[in-house]
Amino acid sequence: MEMAPRHALIFIGGNSPESSVRDHLPEAALVIAADSGWEHATAMGFQPDLLIGDMDSIRPEHLVEAHASDAEIIEHPTDKDVTDTELALQLARKFDYRHIHLLSGGGDRFDHLLAMVHSLVSHADDATMSAHVGDNYVRIVTPREATELELPIGSTVSLIPLGGNAKGVTTTGLQWELKRDTLHSFASRGVSNIATSSEVRISLRTGALAVISTLNKGNR
Repeated sequence: MEMAPRHALIFIGGNSPESSVRDHLPEAALVIAADSGWEHATAMGFQPDLLIGDMDSIRPEHLVEAHASDAEIIEHPTDKDVTDTELALQLARKFDYRHIHLLSGGGDRFDHLLAMVHSLVSHADDATMSAHVGDNYVRIVTPREATELELPIGSTVSLIPLGGNAKGVTTTGLQWELKRDTLHSFASRGVSNIATSSEVRISLRTGALAVISTLNKGNR
């Protein structure tokens, strides 16, 4: 019998995730809070198994709460070379989780959000990486696997190449279909496509894509 995939959920800092996201999340085998992500996790009804980061943004009362819980706490110095989000991703990969989902409400640190998406790509060679950012769902697509989205017809779907050109991009279920096309980095061709089917499929031959859609019940 095929075993269900093991998922890791990572709650990061910034604004609180949308409460409606709760219904879209997989059953998590591992819950990691990155610094002030602890507050977001517990507010959504999750008890983190691990708290990691430099603890520069978690509120003192939440840090006390974490120490009183069964969670393992891994504290890093503030002067470090990677973000707390990257530390959490590295930890999930260390435990060999192959389905990793980030939760973020967004916020005013665009640099952190941009770095977060690139961190997802850096771990996508042998893992399925996705995120909810505000009311958007993000799925990283690499040549390793195609992605399938179940979307209401008319949903906006954007395909953003990351780290270079995405070649051999093929889609089904979109108004402007691609067939072994190239989406160039530093260009906007893949932005604001429209789902014409409730099932959208995207694959590519080389490169990486961030596939971004508005939040809906069918995203997976």
